[in-house]
Amino acid sequence: MTTNRWVAAYARNAKHSDIFVGRPDHQLLLAAGLLGEAGSVLAEVKKRQREQDVYPGYLDSLGEELGDALWYFIRLVDLIDRPMLASIAGERSRATRRPALTSALDLGAAAGAIISHLRRGDRFALREPLQAAWEALERVARTAGTTLEQAAAQNLSKTQSRWPRERSRPNWPRPTDYYPLFDKGLPVEDWLPRQLEIEFIERNRGLRSQVVLRVNSINVGSRINDNISDPDHYRYHDIFHLSYAVFLGWSPVIRDLLRCKRKSRPELDENQDGARAVIIEEAISALVFSRAKHARYFDGAMQVDYDLLKSIAEFVRGYEVEVVPAWQWERAILEGFRIFRLLRANRGGHVSLSLTDRSIDYGAQRRNGPPAKRKR
Repeated sequence: MTTNRWVAAYARNAKHSDIFVGRPDHQLLLAAGLLGEAGSVLAEVKKRQREQDVYPGYLDSLGEELGDALWYFIRLVDLIDRPMLASIAGERSRATRRPALTSALDLGAAAGAIISHLRRGDRFALREPLQAAWEALERVARTAGTTLEQAAAQNLSKTQSRWPRERSRPNWPRPTDYYPLFDKGLPVEDWLPRQLEIEFIERNRGLRSQVVLRVNSINVGSRINDNISDPDHYRYHDIFHLSYAVFLGWSPVIRDLLRCKRKSRPELDENQDGARAVIIEEAISALVFSRAKHARYFDGAMQVDYDLLKSIAEFVRGYEVEVVPAWQWERAILEGFRIFRLLRANRGGHVSLSLTDRSIDYGAQRRNGPPAKRKR
């Protein structure tokens, strides 16, 4: 039998990614999160029952959902019953074999009971459903061929990717906090340009508006319109690829556009900078834009929903950018849409980008005049 000595360290680390701290309904939010993740665990078990062997990602998906449920459980116990947390940490794992569906249903029932007791203010009755939830988590882990310790390690890796502990530090993120640029150490002709001056110029062509892109005073690419019957300013979408280049150090589209593919490394040129990678990046841009249209183009948003980030992770699996943490994707998306909203409102403009500083600045169109004041 394995011990649960890992629980104390996991509880300390889980606290750093708790964005509900300070909320008056903190405990209820955690309990609701546990119930939601119990539902996700149950959904994975149900899909497995339905799809059988044509659902090869079952164990990975179940392990991830199990880790999320564990996070909510540990945070909740840490808040309302620390003696129980110490007890769990000091005991050995003793999960018994039960069908996955039964264990998942037990977890959901326990989470529901926890919410019921919290809403009634009946704290003395919480220990029993909390214990039942813990035992159900252990049993689900066993049916998945894993342990809660392994689920905890996977969960910490995920939460650190999205909410790194360093974010509480002043002036975070600094350029050194980002994953290193993928072309570092290669010949300079293989580099994404470290500094770029981009002019987005809107021109009317018949009934449609088009955007001309000038990079360092040279026209590049083709004139772009929205390519949709209901105009939505997607003609400015190259700003998203530029934002990926700045905040991820990755953009096969920009490498193709600016002719800076990594020709010195044929395997990178073909596999990381080739047509398939370009298509994937364009698909990500379209996916994110589709979500953004229903969220006021992320105006006022401080974060991106995690389901979107998970979808992106699926797209880029097998490519170099898969190692970049989720918080960089989130920053690339939010900063890209910040500049997009300015371009849309002003019908174009001048954008300065620095891969060295990991920054994007915006200014109104120069129109052959002096550089405009920029907005960061």
